[in-house]
Amino acid sequence: MNLLEVRTDLAKKSGRYDLVNPSDYSDNGMDFHINAGQKYLDKLAEVPEAYAQIFEALASDEYSITFQQQCRAITSVFVNNDTSRYEIERIDLKDLKNAYESTIGNTDSGAPCFYAIAHLRALETTAQTTLGTFINLTWLETDTKYDYRGIIIVPPVDEAYTIEISGKFLQKVLSADLDTNYWATEYPHLLIMAALRSIEVFNRNTEGIKDWSMAIQSETIMLDYDSAEEESYNIDQMGG
Repeated sequence: MNLLEVRTDLAKKSGRYDLVNPSDYSDNGMDFHINAGQKYLDKLAEVPEAYAQIFEALASDEYSITFQQQCRAITSVFVNNDTSRYEIERIDLKDLKNAYESTIGNTDSGAPCFYAIAHLRALETTAQTTLGTFINLTWLETDTKYDYRGIIIVPPVDEAYTIEISGKFLQKVLSADLDTNYWATEYPHLLIMAALRSIEVFNRNTEGIKDWSMAIQSETIMLDYDSAEEESYNIDQMGG
């Protein structure tokens, strides 16, 4: 199903025609609950489609990457050049800063070895612009970029690399009528149920929330079982 089909079916099942425009079922507030329900499902069920990779280019002497793909958690980082591909180790951001405490101009570049999850929020930036440039990653705009994630890679790379970031990601936000995603395509009934739960949340209907939560969990638990079986089926450890 696409978003328009989900929205239409949801209006009919809920009777909340005030959240759509009845003439064409265009959005009048229903999409908020659909996307809220989608996020609930994303965090509730462990499905293979939650895991994905993004690829970003890193030019020589660069060391930071930011991206905007609704990443919930970064699980691994691989670096690729023309001759090799290997995983780099994650370290704490504080440890990274302590290990690379010189300014960028005094930091040697090399093959990437470590990465740290970056802090992108800066509450006070006035003094920052007067300091030497250190290995760090933070936005100069105050209280913006909330939907971004970032990593710092050290040392600054000595040649061009392609960085492969793996992790858990939220499903695509549904906004246009023809938009679809994993939940809308594979389990539209669960998406509708989760949206109905969201409506009950804002109606402050405790019993309704409880009933929908139990119904959704009884179905999503089977998805968790499927994922667990797939991950464990006939796995042999690779020798190094």
